[in-house]
Amino acid sequence: MEKRGRTGNSNSNGQLPSMMIEEILSRLPVKSLCRFKCVSKSWSSLISDNSSFVASHLDKGTGEDKDDLLFRRRRRVIFTDAAGNGLHSMHLDYDDEFLNHNNEEDASSHHDNRNRNCFDFDEEVGGSNLLVTTATELQYVYSALSCISVSMLGCCNGLLLCMFLYDPQLYLVNPATRQSKKLPEVPTEYLIDDLYYFCDVYGFGFDSSTHQHKVVNGVVYRTNTRDDDEGGVQFNVYTLETNSWRQIHEYVFPYHIFPCRNKGTLLNGNLHWLGTRVGEDDDHHSSLLIVSLVLTQDQEEVREIPLPREIDPSRTLRSKLGVFREWLCVTFEGDYGKATPTCNEFWVMKEYGVGESWTKMRVSIPYWNLSHSGFWTKSHDLMVFEEELIMYNFNDHSFRNLCVREIGKVGSVETYWESIVSLK
Repeated sequence: MEKRGRTGNSNSNGQLPSMMIEEILSRLPVKSLCRFKCVSKSWSSLISDNSSFVASHLDKGTGEDKDDLLFRRRRRVIFTDAAGNGLHSMHLDYDDEFLNHNNEEDASSHHDNRNRNCFDFDEEVGGSNLLVTTATELQYVYSALSCISVSMLGCCNGLLLCMFLYDPQLYLVNPATRQSKKLPEVPTEYLIDDLYYFCDVYGFGFDSSTHQHKVVNGVVYRTNTRDDDEGGVQFNVYTLETNSWRQIHEYVFPYHIFPCRNKGTLLNGNLHWLGTRVGEDDDHHSSLLIVSLVLTQDQEEVREIPLPREIDPSRTLRSKLGVFREWLCVTFEGDYGKATPTCNEFWVMKEYGVGESWTKMRVSIPYWNLSHSGFWTKSHDLMVFEEELIMYNFNDHSFRNLCVREIGKVGSVETYWESIVSLK
């Protein structure tokens, strides 16, 4: 009797086709892929060196479908403590399972730490109750780079832009693959004619048109006098794929960027900072704007984005720029001279780049310092109220204190997706 031949796309030796193997691997967590590099040289080369596979793996975890299992598994919150003495990662699911089934016994056992770790808001204000979770300390970053304090200056495609205490150099770190890279020094002369170096600003993003990761260093110059008719910012761009810096144009762009707001906000492929136009008084409301650096093209360019006209001029120098879900947002810092918080609102730009689309948002918790983490679930947003984490529901304005075991106040908070993007 004649034997029936095998059907399908599998090879005669019983192995799956290479395309099917790649598709399966592209859906696996980073930790598994790092282990599977030991399976064979071809798998190691695919996972480590194949740019198409790396891009496919990244796209599957950062897609627009928020119900996708890969999106939910790879999206994490990464943060420092308030002193920058620890870098931590935690997972909060998108489906609110954590919120709905938070262990009451754990919450009760940590009730004694509530005053140390969490806000003790008035129950009548938002119906707050305690959530407790655990974070993983990313000790690798500290042990590998011999640092004791870290500042996160940007996050993109699973990579962190960091600067460490006593080390002015910039580093890129992939916490998932445990890779780190020290960037070359920025080739900048801190002297331009009669101007002097004032401060540095930073940003990190991805140019989708050239498939390159870009680190931005902005050098802000001022005059030696109180006259602000001169000065500005000069931008330098480092490209990971070429491991080199270059300067954007030879001239200084006519903007003053606030030194206390040196971390660029990444949205829609562009970086954003709060600043003022050179030649206008920084205290003058009309000069306050968002300086946007467009990354997604061969030749970067600088643009202006207006702020809401309704913002109280007295608040302009105490404004903070961030991302609320998928929109630019501006929050405020209260008057530190007053005993009680002074703010209960902020603004979001519902249509990117359109000044008329700024919309006022209100919160039920008075605050003097508020920022959005960039992380949200189906019903709640993870907000940072005065160095404390809060899960806030904008539908009914209720909130829940989120305490992280063994962590007090938090510092920088970012949302990131685990990736196998290489730093080599």
